[in-house]
Amino acid sequence: MTRQFLGLPTANLKWSQTGEPEDVGSGDVYFSANDGLAETKAVFLAGCDLPARWQQDDLHSIAELGFGTGLNFMATLAKWRKFARPDQRLHYIAIEGAPLSHEQLSRAHKAFPELKREATDLQQIWPDAVKGFHRRSVPGNANEPSIELTLLFGPVAEMLPQLDAQIDSWFLDGFAPAKNPQMWSEEVFAQLARLSRPETRLATYSVAGLVRRGLAAHGFEVEKKPGHGRKRQRLEATYTRSTANHQARLKPPDNVIVIGGGIAGACLIHEFAQVGVSVTLVEAQDLAAGASGNEIGLVSPRLDLEDSPLARFYRSAFAYACQFYAYSCNAAFNTTGILRKPANEEKVHKHWDLIANAALPKTLAELDDDGSSLFLKTGATLCPATAIARLAKPAKPIIASVKRIERNAGQWVVYGADKQMIASADHLVLALGAGELTGIELPALRLLRGQVSIGITQQHGIKVPMIGASYALGLDADRLLFGATHDRVEDPTCNQTTKQDHQRNLANLGILHPDLAEQVELSQLTGRASVRAASPDLQPLAGPVADAGKCGPWAKQFWGKLSDYSSAPMLDGLYLLNGLGSRGLTLAPLLAKSIVSEICGEPSPLERDARTALHPARFCARAARRQ
Repeated sequence: MTRQFLGLPTANLKWSQTGEPEDVGSGDVYFSANDGLAETKAVFLAGCDLPARWQQDDLHSIAELGFGTGLNFMATLAKWRKFARPDQRLHYIAIEGAPLSHEQLSRAHKAFPELKREATDLQQIWPDAVKGFHRRSVPGNANEPSIELTLLFGPVAEMLPQLDAQIDSWFLDGFAPAKNPQMWSEEVFAQLARLSRPETRLATYSVAGLVRRGLAAHGFEVEKKPGHGRKRQRLEATYTRSTANHQARLKPPDNVIVIGGGIAGACLIHEFAQVGVSVTLVEAQDLAAGASGNEIGLVSPRLDLEDSPLARFYRSAFAYACQFYAYSCNAAFNTTGILRKPANEEKVHKHWDLIANAALPKTLAELDDDGSSLFLKTGATLCPATAIARLAKPAKPIIASVKRIERNAGQWVVYGADKQMIASADHLVLALGAGELTGIELPALRLLRGQVSIGITQQHGIKVPMIGASYALGLDADRLLFGATHDRVEDPTCNQTTKQDHQRNLANLGILHPDLAEQVELSQLTGRASVRAASPDLQPLAGPVADAGKCGPWAKQFWGKLSDYSSAPMLDGLYLLNGLGSRGLTLAPLLAKSIVSEICGEPSPLERDARTALHPARFCARAARRQ
């Protein structure tokens, strides 16, 4: 049974006279009053032989248990900027069960004026306290090495098993084992081993016997070292085991083909460009010609009361999209807030429950003055065409209609009409939306036609978009966009507007905002219709494409025994990002990041169970099992 979400606790602090924070519950300190920065450098950076080990690879991954104030991260960031090459990438992953608020974080950072730039960067990208995974790109100059921060907000026993990464260095910096035993358990030590590579280094201030024994039992060679300050000893450890689970890290490909010029394809292009991968974009028409082509769209969260990996994915995807658009295409993005009006009594109670259970914290959501509507503070609007043009700029565009794809001599080859070859590459990502092609068996899609209406009003006054049974938002002072219809169709080209659908939209506007509906003349309505793609279970399709012809034997052997599809037979180098339905603007950024991370051998920004729920192979496996 799925648990109801009860919110995420935030840090409960008291402050010393000299400005050091202390956890009220455990009585433990976040950093030493005796030069906490020097302790960080001695225990964690030196303990993992950093920055010297950074020179070994183009990518280095650090994982920390107990992020706290971010002191270890900021010290690492300062060293990384000083010693890493411009072409190197650092992933810093950290788990925190009770995140500090923005105000607490800023106050704690005043103790380290020498890290002012790093503190400012961290505060700028710090997520709100929403349980789950939060990937953030750290601001930097063009000639500086790249760094990505992934914060796992939640209990370590829940979050660590959801992580999919290859860790090079571990910082164990939670509260002391006697005060925080859940972070130093056998289950946690087993997860450290699962995520480590041969020769992964580990550092911690704790020399407790249970820590030394737990690490040694799971493949770490442990050694005591002289401590720092008043601490007499500390630990360094090296992971010495090598099993079939520890595969060689993938290298980013030289080039990739992306088919589809909507928001999904554009986000893929942007993310590939961030890791230096060249992209060839193949699109049948102009950019944003399909479902992403409305004049304006909403970036809004799905409202869930569940505490499940999939529900956490939707919350994290919304938070990620807001930061992504604000930094990547700010001119197209506007944080207006969104007012969710209840369509019925059941929705009223859901809004109350969302606030009472802190499914979204007060920094993100609150009840409106009417006591039943929900005001989403960071909800936003996006001009898709402007955003897509900006995000897709690094790609080499080819305007052509793709008819067929084939795997030939280790390459994916894309063909147009009359078997004319369009492009080829090692990797191909399909972001087709409602488009069709042959040569490959893909999961079936539901085609959903949506029509929006645009009417002229007398100074409608809508500054904040509204969502109820339908939605409405202002395009400018006297133009109003509202709708949309949502009809299942068979024809992906049925994109002509109809008077009947304008009537339906106007009737729904009358329910949402009767005064505005009276101002709109049906005969003067214009609009746009397009067909969106959704999967049969209405969850996105994001990940590698399964080899349907080989799934039968696999499904019979492993059905019910595996928690993921990693052992399913896949088509080498072929990936799918589709089935986003009406949530494409909100979901595309994080799902594109997930696919690019998988192709390039980087830590996943998604929880493992969420990736399973969204994996395209789920339909292939179900079909094979039924047969």
